[in-house]
Amino acid sequence: MTRWIALSEQTAPLAAPQVGLLGRGLLVAEIEFPLAEAAVLLDLRAGTGAEEVALSLFHDLGAGIALLHRQGGQVLRHVLPGPLPQKRGVARLSFGWDAGARRWSLALEQDGRRIAAEGAQVLPLRWDDLERLCAGGPGVLRHPAVLWFGVTEGAALPGPQAWLGMTTPIETPRGAVPAGQLKPGDRVMTADHDAVAVTGVTRIAVPSRGSLAPIRLRAPYYGAREDILVSPDQAVWVGGPEAEYLFGDEEVLVLARHLADGQMAVADSRRAVAIGVVLDLGAAELIRADGCLLATAGAAGLPPVRRLLDAYEAQPLRAALLGSQRRAV
Repeated sequence: MTRWIALSEQTAPLAAPQVGLLGRGLLVAEIEFPLAEAAVLLDLRAGTGAEEVALSLFHDLGAGIALLHRQGGQVLRHVLPGPLPQKRGVARLSFGWDAGARRWSLALEQDGRRIAAEGAQVLPLRWDDLERLCAGGPGVLRHPAVLWFGVTEGAALPGPQAWLGMTTPIETPRGAVPAGQLKPGDRVMTADHDAVAVTGVTRIAVPSRGSLAPIRLRAPYYGAREDILVSPDQAVWVGGPEAEYLFGDEEVLVLARHLADGQMAVADSRRAVAIGVVLDLGAAELIRADGCLLATAGAAGLPPVRRLLDAYEAQPLRAALLGSQRRAV
């Protein structure tokens, strides 16, 4: 699985400490659009003479986006020609490089629209430069519109990941236990099979802003006593007359990102990086978490434990749930 190896506002890389060059990878940034004028989005300057390094990302609505990369006497400029979109919202910029294949790519995506460019001649990135860029400080400039940025070793983004916040209370035979304290062999309570053993626990670090901001399921709408933090791709159980009326199913699953309405569930971007855990129970299950049911994944290719709604289906369900909550109050 592709993973993040460096993220903005982190003073140390997420992967094991490295030295030398990263010959292949993907630099990703999410940017709040529109940008009214030409701007430097990211800029790193270090060293002098033969040791001089510069990595600068420029934005201009008409000219496009350019990345200038200098290492000593070598200077390359990679350009994504404009005009650029001016729609309000979050746009994702990706710069991919493969020094061995001598190829680079730049792409900008927003609301399903994608513009891209690619070419030959590219330099590998130095590990210590990436660390300085992420840590910030002297010699580093970051435009306020840049919500976050990060680097992967592969040519693609990490896929959708369902994870639980470290303090999410998971019910076990011995009582509620924070998700971050569970380990393989522990048993957790499920909706369909009572206590089930955890077969694997994976701790991950992910960006916590923009489109990847985790979702806080607020009590008492979901958690009975406290808010529950989950990834935007975590499937949440919803049941009752609203689901049955709309879909003919008493129980459905909804991705947390599709439940966010600013009241019952909210995006939580207070931190730059979120730490979470992925629980593997060996099969698709519904884990009990303080009165909320959260789905775990089964083997690749197998369907989820309940019907998973599409985004357009979640909207009327969300409105119906909010209406029923208001009537109850």
